[in-house]
Amino acid sequence: MRALFAAALIAAAALLGPSQALARPGLLDAVIGPDGVTVTEDDKPVLFYRTKPADPANEPGRLNYVHPLYAPDGTILTQDRPADHPHQRGLFWSWHQVRLGDRIVADGWFMKGLTFVVKKTAFSTDTTGAGTLVLDVDWIVSSGPELVYVAKETTKVRIQPLKKGARRLDFDTVITASVDGLSLGGSDDAKGYGGFSMRLIAPDRLVFASSGKGVTPAVGPVSAGNSMGFAWPGQPGLSQWAVGLSCKADGKAITQWILRKELSMQNCVWPGRAPVALVKDRPLRLESAVVVKPVPARAAKK
Repeated sequence: MRALFAAALIAAAALLGPSQALARPGLLDAVIGPDGVTVTEDDKPVLFYRTKPADPANEPGRLNYVHPLYAPDGTILTQDRPADHPHQRGLFWSWHQVRLGDRIVADGWFMKGLTFVVKKTAFSTDTTGAGTLVLDVDWIVSSGPELVYVAKETTKVRIQPLKKGARRLDFDTVITASVDGLSLGGSDDAKGYGGFSMRLIAPDRLVFASSGKGVTPAVGPVSAGNSMGFAWPGQPGLSQWAVGLSCKADGKAITQWILRKELSMQNCVWPGRAPVALVKDRPLRLESAVVVKPVPARAAKK
């Protein structure tokens, strides 16, 4: 059993140290297109960040997320619009309960009544070789007779160049309410899922580990460490990679997880079932780190 979890433990450990760059980093670059941003390293794809919906008439809220996310060898690690859960979308952050006062006015998880307008997109690199993608996004509630601008979001994605075959991405999202009475909550049930989520490929074949121990998925939230590792041991084309995730809300580590060894998503749970109020003009900061790491050949075969 210990060998089975080895690959996931590697991914979890990858999140524990500070982010570092290569001594000789590859060249990170970005192409800002009409429907999104493609980030590359040495002309190889790293990720695509969608800034406009592919079908605005039917799904105006299907934007402001990452898919595909690529492993360094070009393997696509995420899914968008899977048949089992069409609303799930790569790396995304959303909530079932978007409230104004005591009313649910939108469901960001199912993309009902909430859409986004990406007002500004920029990409730059620094002296360490890392690249930062910055997006300014307006949140628009569209469920009533008039459109209501409820919040501003600024998301920064810092993409590290490869280091020993691994890559780290840091998502820094600041949401600032522009109206009184805005609150966000997870699913209104015992699961309470909502916040930063990942729809990885082949989720029914994953193993999980946190703080050096294997983790067993459950229907409701699982308490674990402040990082979680995901891996696909023994799966052709996937076993050589593991993914790590850690999340914070206003600087506090999130240790509640929704884990699914079935066709579904993975989620660091914030705030849970009970909605949390966003005070007008007071920023809420959500941070998530994603690491894609190679797995040693022996662990990959277990």
